[in-house]
Amino acid sequence: MTINQVLAVATQKLQKNNIPNPNMDAEILLARVLKCSREYLITHFDKNLNNQKIRLFEKYISRRVKGEPIAYIMGHKEFYGLDFFVNKNVLVPRPETELMVDETLELLTRNRQPATIIDIGTGSGCVIISLVKNFKSKFPISNFQFLATDISKPALTIARKNAKLHHVDKKIRLFHGDLLKPIIHKSKILNYKSKMIITANLPYGWNSWKNNCSMDTIGLKFEPPIALFTENKGLKIIEGFLKQIKQIANSKKINFNSNLLALIEFDPRQTIMLKKLIKKILPDAKFKIKKDLSNHNRLAKILI
Repeated sequence: MTINQVLAVATQKLQKNNIPNPNMDAEILLARVLKCSREYLITHFDKNLNNQKIRLFEKYISRRVKGEPIAYIMGHKEFYGLDFFVNKNVLVPRPETELMVDETLELLTRNRQPATIIDIGTGSGCVIISLVKNFKSKFPISNFQFLATDISKPALTIARKNAKLHHVDKKIRLFHGDLLKPIIHKSKILNYKSKMIITANLPYGWNSWKNNCSMDTIGLKFEPPIALFTENKGLKIIEGFLKQIKQIANSKKINFNSNLLALIEFDPRQTIMLKKLIKKILPDAKFKIKKDLSNHNRLAKILI
């Protein structure tokens, strides 16, 4: 069979199973099998494929038919212009999360004073690694600390792999544990005369959302639930995080001068609830909501 023929069969199969973007998905997966670009497929549409390549492609298509994310099948996903290794132990990086990187880089660039940057629930490490790669390409980072935590040891293994892939493993310290707990009592880390920026892309999905996945979101069922869903309408873990921020701000052990900024990603439907939660736990904090490229509320910036 030729490239054109196998693509036609695969596209039809994906369409029949209501997979979004069937033609593009088929091309991406075949390009993976042939280790070529999608452009090559177009210019060599009449090239014959051997049975081994066809079988591997059919295996990939079968996985995609079941709703498995392309990123897991491919083993990698692009985020902020960088390529990241991913598997079932970490979330697939989302384009919306790039807003968090944008905002943090703007803050660091605007005021290049020493800072401690902490990424909570780092997963694949895409946020903290993107920050280090982009910031160090413009400015010296010797006076900056880059820390990251995750409650999942398998996720931290992926983050370490990605840090090495992008040659920033010597710049980032990774900690295992719940949110800020792994470092909250380490005074040598937090007793630091610098501003502190904390990024947090935490689980904010809720059960009714989980139980009503459409074909557009069926891939969620392949991603680690611990990184996606929580109670209290998706705000339980964010609530715990806000309480830890309050603990840091009130700590007498920390040399702290209103220099803590937290950036929290959330679902647009949680806007009102999140605002109430911030006001309840951090009544003196200043905060604003940033919209993503789709004009949806996506990021809470909290200054203490």
